[in-house]
Amino acid sequence: MKFTAMGKFLFFLIGLALIATAVHLYVPAEKRPWNRPRTERRETARPDNNTQEQLSRQAERANRPAQETPIPSRASEPWVRIPAGLFAAGAEGAQVDLPAYTVHRTEVTNTQYAAFLEACPRGSACGPEELPSYWQDRAYVAAAAQQPVVFVSWHEASAFCRWAGGRLPTALEWEKAARGTDGRTYPAGELLDPGAVNILGSDRRDEKLAAPKQIASWKVDAARSARDKSPYGALGMAGNVSEWTASASPDEPDLRLAAGGSWDSWELSDGRTYHRLPKNPDDRSSSLGFRCAKSG
Repeated sequence: MKFTAMGKFLFFLIGLALIATAVHLYVPAEKRPWNRPRTERRETARPDNNTQEQLSRQAERANRPAQETPIPSRASEPWVRIPAGLFAAGAEGAQVDLPAYTVHRTEVTNTQYAAFLEACPRGSACGPEELPSYWQDRAYVAAAAQQPVVFVSWHEASAFCRWAGGRLPTALEWEKAARGTDGRTYPAGELLDPGAVNILGSDRRDEKLAAPKQIASWKVDAARSARDKSPYGALGMAGNVSEWTASASPDEPDLRLAAGGSWDSWELSDGRTYHRLPKNPDDRSSSLGFRCAKSG
C-alpha cells in the first residue's frame, strides 16, 4: 500500500499525537521534557565605567573613619517611668517613699532647646532671658545637635520643662531615677568604670581644651552613652553634664541643687547618685544641663 506525500504527513502527525498523549498520561510532570527548568545564562559583569565608579565609592566608604553608632531606637524613647515606692536615699540609705513619675531618658539636647526657642523666643513670656553663649555659632549648634544644652540657668531650665509639659525633677526624684531601689552608689552599680562615664577628671585637661568650644560632652544618642545607664534606663546620670533639680539647698534656701557629675568633674566620686552641688539659680556653666520630669 502506497501513501501519498500528504498521507505520510498525516500519518506522522497521528503518531506524534499518540506519543504526546502517552507521555502526558504515564510520565510524571516533573520529568516531562517541556517542564524542565531552563538553565539561566550568567554573564560576567564587565568592569565598565559605572562598575569602576561603584568600586571607587565602596573603597572610599571603607576608608572613612568609624562613626559612633546611635543607641537603638527603642532605647531612644524620650521618657522613662519610675514606679511608686520606697528607695534608699542619700549616703545613709534612708528609706524614702515617692509617688510614680517619669523623667527624660537623656539630658535635654541642643536640638530640643532649639525647638523651645522657636516656640518661646528670648524675651517672650515663656522664653529664656539669655541664650546659651555659643548659640550664635550655628555651625557648632548643628554639629552638637545631640549634645546636652548647657549655659542654661535654673530659671531657663524650668521654663523649658513647663513648655514641654513637665517640670524639673526634685533632688530625690533625680536620685531615685539614677539609683533604683537597691541603694547602689553609682547608676550602673556599686563601682564606677572610668571608661563607661564622661568624667574627664583633673588629669585630662588637654582633652577638655581640645573639645569644640571647650565643651567635652558626649552625644546623648551615642552608643557609649548607653554605658552610663541607671536601673530604669535613664542615661548620663553619673557624668556628661551635671543637672539642675527643682530642690533648694537645705542649708542655703536661695540656692538650687545640681545633681550628678560631669565631664568637668574633678573627682570620679562626683558621679555618685546622691552627689549634690548648691548653685546660684542664675549660674550658667559649660558642664551644667538638665532633664525634665512629669508627675503621675
